Formats: sequence, C-alpha cells, structure tokens
Amino acid sequence: MDVDKIFLNPPVFETERLILRKLEMSDAKKYFEFATDPVVSVETLWDRHITVNDTIHYLQKVMHKFESKQAIRWGVINKLNNKLIGRTGLISIDSVHEKAEIGYALSSEYWNQGIITEATRKIIHYSFLEVGINRIEARCNYNNTGSYCVLEKLGMTYEGTLRSQLKIKGKFIDQRIYSVLRSNYVPIQD
Repeated sequence: MDVDKIFLNPPVFETERLILRKLEMSDAKKYFEFATDPVVSVETLWDRHITVNDTIHYLQKVMHKFESKQAIRWGVINKLNNKLIGRTGLISIDSVHEKAEIGYALSSEYWNQGIITEATRKIIHYSFLEVGINRIEARCNYNNTGSYCVLEKLGMTYEGTLRSQLKIKGKFIDQRIYSVLRSNYVPIQD
C-alpha cells in the first residue's frame, strides 16, 4: 500500500457531473452553506454549523488529519455551477492493516441524485487500484436508509450491526457496518 501517493500529490478526479478535489481552508464559506443545513447534520456526529467559524474549526481538523496522513476529504464540486456541494473521502486510513474507512456528506438539495455514489465510487476505485488498500469499510446509522443504499450501490457487503456504537446528540445509536475488499472489488460503471 502506497499512502504517500495520496498525500504527496492529492489527485483531482472528474466524473460526468462532478469534480473531486482535496478540501482546502479556502472552502470554508462554501462548505458552511451546506453544513448549516440542519437536515444534513441529523445523522452525523457533528452539529449544524452556526457560524463560518464553526466551519473553519472543522476544516482545521480536516487539514491536521491530512498533514498527519490519517485521512483525506475531497470536496464534491458540481460541474454545472462550479459549486461545492459536499465531501467524500477516506476519513480514516490504517497503513498497518492496509484499510480505510469512507465517509461523506452532501447538501440536502442534491440528495437522491446518485451524486455521493458517483463521487465515492471514484475514491474507492483509486484506493484499490492505485493506492493498494486492501479493505474499505463504512458505517452509517442503522436507520439512515439513504446512506446504506449508497453503500450497497457501491458494491459493499453488509457485515452486521454495531449496537449502541455511538452517542449522537444524547442518544446511543446502532450502526450498520459495510465493507468491500480489493480481492472482490468489481468496478461498476454509472
């Protein structure tokens, strides 16, 4: 596995509708536009961003994780209007065990259009074929139908339920865990 490939020169990806590029501090105002949407943060560990400073603080953490080679998040840019509408990426990279976890967030205005599936498919493809990651996993809240449908469309296998896995907004939440292995990865065209 060659994680330096990711961190020394983060790739920019293009799909039919999207451009994916590493998130930067300069994205704060545009990221804030969807991070302030209470619908987006319902199923997340983070609270809705109230001020741009909340977003700046979040992006500082993102940059720290990138600089320490722990994670990378790509901004999802709509080609039609050149607008940052979400993010996807490897939210945790384990070089020792050659695995990573994917995570994503998207402006609710773009839900149910296959955007996150399209974007994340590109990240999975790159992670397996270029970086050499062996296992990619993802977790979502048990009742988050939109998210687990994305994971199934990405060809991931449901492995089980992690009971009371997280405490989100004061409540313990069960999570579904999915994975795909490089050995059984089959590229799927949109």
